[in-house]
Amino acid sequence: MLFNQPLLLIGLVGVLVPILIHLFNFRRYKTYYFSNVKMLQDIAEKTKRESQLKHLIVLCLRVLAIAALVIAFAQPYIPTHSLNSKSGNMVTVYVDNSFSMDGNTPEGTLFYDGVNNARKIINNFQYTDEFILYNNDFTAQQARPLNKEEALKVLDNWTTSPNSKSWTDLLTFEKNAGNESEKRNLLHYYISDFQKNNFDFTQYKREDGGSTFLINMPAKETSNVSIDSCWFLSPVFREGQQVTLTVRVRNCGDGDVVKLPLKLYVNGEQKAMAAIDVAADSYADHQLNYTLTSSGIQCAHLEVEDVPITFDNRLYFTYNVSDATNVTVIYQDKPNPYLTALYAKDSVFSCKMMPAGKIDYDGFKKSSLIVMSEVESVSSGLADELTKYVNNGGTLLVFPSAKMDYGSWNSFLGGLNSSQYGNLATQELRIGSINTESTYFKGSLQGNGERLDFPTAKQYFTFASLHTDEAVMTFENSQPALFVNNVGNGRVVLSAVAANDDFGNIHKHALFFIPMHNIGIRSVMQQQLYNIIGKNHSQAVSKSMEGREDVLSLKLQGGEREYIPEQRNLGNETMLYFNDQLDEAGIYDVMLDGARQTAVAFNYDRRESQLKYYTEEEIEAFIKEQGDSAHIELIDAAAKDITQNVAETLHGHALWRWFILLALVFLAAEVAILRLWK
Repeated sequence: MLFNQPLLLIGLVGVLVPILIHLFNFRRYKTYYFSNVKMLQDIAEKTKRESQLKHLIVLCLRVLAIAALVIAFAQPYIPTHSLNSKSGNMVTVYVDNSFSMDGNTPEGTLFYDGVNNARKIINNFQYTDEFILYNNDFTAQQARPLNKEEALKVLDNWTTSPNSKSWTDLLTFEKNAGNESEKRNLLHYYISDFQKNNFDFTQYKREDGGSTFLINMPAKETSNVSIDSCWFLSPVFREGQQVTLTVRVRNCGDGDVVKLPLKLYVNGEQKAMAAIDVAADSYADHQLNYTLTSSGIQCAHLEVEDVPITFDNRLYFTYNVSDATNVTVIYQDKPNPYLTALYAKDSVFSCKMMPAGKIDYDGFKKSSLIVMSEVESVSSGLADELTKYVNNGGTLLVFPSAKMDYGSWNSFLGGLNSSQYGNLATQELRIGSINTESTYFKGSLQGNGERLDFPTAKQYFTFASLHTDEAVMTFENSQPALFVNNVGNGRVVLSAVAANDDFGNIHKHALFFIPMHNIGIRSVMQQQLYNIIGKNHSQAVSKSMEGREDVLSLKLQGGEREYIPEQRNLGNETMLYFNDQLDEAGIYDVMLDGARQTAVAFNYDRRESQLKYYTEEEIEAFIKEQGDSAHIELIDAAAKDITQNVAETLHGHALWRWFILLALVFLAAEVAILRLWK
């Protein structure tokens, strides 16, 4: 047993007072004369013995009562940790402020209760101790040691946040924040609901020898419905086209959800609505069909109504509806009539023809597809521009020339890590198969294509360093006739035949027209539908900055917040780097000189939607595995008064209440003896 105030034990000298009174009896006796006292002798002896016993018992009770009071004021306790109070305490307190802490409690929310518990913990320490208070935001202020008064003030400004951290993140932050402290007693408090998505206890590895206290905030609500994700079945958007949007809705609760309204809004106008059913602890995919009624950038969001956790009730996304696909055709001597009929006379395409000797490289920035039509050689300047174009997301379609300069062409294709052209085979060969699952055939044919009339080539090119990321058409001898190589963010589509009669009738056949047409319309560079805050830190937008003075900014729609992200010009794209600037979900306009260029969407991470928590039994099992040397304890904030619990873990099991009770018992016994013992 130890004492918090051992100097007060000097008060034990007070027990000498009743002892001295007992030894020096100051009562004065009166003498009474009797004629005969012989018969009183036995009674006198008996009364004297009883009086002495009574005085001794009273003396003992008084001594014990005084001793119990003195010991109580010295605050005795049974220690549970070997702390050196002289070296001081460095206390780290983590309060989970992720969205899952918005769950309801009788006092408010889990986060509100967690902040109050943090205050109670701080109040149990001295003003000479140091504190590191932090949450999932990891701000610079949170990495600075605070005194007791500063720590209590910091808690007043905390709110929930879209950020969430793992055990590894927390331990690393603590290590960096407290490494300059001279305090030797390290105490770490973690206040959280301990959601399984974030707290993988296998990552917990503490090396500083400090004591750890896990304060569990068990959630009362286990029901939550979230819009998990969405995607389009078609990657190409045209005005007047009917599209299908697939939406995944996840039910994280224990009960089934029936007829939940799901709404789709595009540019502020409701486009579709559905009533969906989702079984407990599962998800359901639902398709929404609607018609594209306008062109340009489209700002949309999906919405459901669900409480109390509402951060995941909306999913924002953007997409672009193009008027036409910009196609650039580069030819050797004269335009190819077949390619002209395909791309220049179709309203779906906006086609620009360029001779190989007079190329406008600035036009590459606006092109979704560049077609090389029987160009005999590739100059170094053209190779550099095409390489930049493909790496930045463009699509290059190559029709070879019978007079091909193998050196320049294969040097260019080799630099892209693409397949290279080999010899010209003059034998006649028929198309043997088509890939109906290819991006450029899928959905365009009925059946598997086995009974189709395949075209024939009179001559064709073979390939060196052949590798195919996607085969489109194949000859009977298994040689590729049309295939795709993925290069950087773009694609290179290589044809084994040219689009003229010398190479047969492939270029006139409908089976060749289908992939050529789809290569054009599917080459539009669609930006990703949405970003996840904290995960996606960059995005390419199809706006090329023309000069160094052009700076893009992000402005939240419906709000006043505006950011200038880090940006880099990459040919026909500009890469925006968001880092950790954005912390609010919504649609952000990409602005240039006050005018909107495009828009990007940001959503909160759906990991917080998964309401799966570690139970008290699971946490205790983890603590047991760590052993006593790890100094880990679990404090259930819902089951006990956390103030008393923290005090016990810090100062040991307090005994002063028992000594107060003993003092009262001793005093009561003294009074009873004095009144009842005649």
